[in-house]
Amino acid sequence: MKELQFANYGQMKDLNCTEDELVMYDLLRSLTDASDLEFVRRSDSYVTAAIGDTDVARFKFTPRAKWIMFPYQTNTKYKIASPEDVNEYAQEAVDAVETARKING
Repeated sequence: MKELQFANYGQMKDLNCTEDELVMYDLLRSLTDASDLEFVRRSDSYVTAAIGDTDVARFKFTPRAKWIMFPYQTNTKYKIASPEDVNEYAQEAVDAVETARKING
């Protein structure tokens, strides 16, 4: 007999982030001046800076993967070398915050 398995779609997960990912989140919050920006994990593959249910930025910074993306802006993964490289995407971050706020009303 097969055992039933249930997926965790849409449920919040433990943040479990790296120090560098925490730095990236802090930089995003500072660049956008968005006090409503939350740091969450919705996926096993990356962490998310979000406003409400809308992802402003998804990012990962581990020894094997270093990237950031703005899914409602370009949906392109930008490869980065250090957490501070987030500064290069300040305008994308600001635009993504504005989009998230419009979506969330």
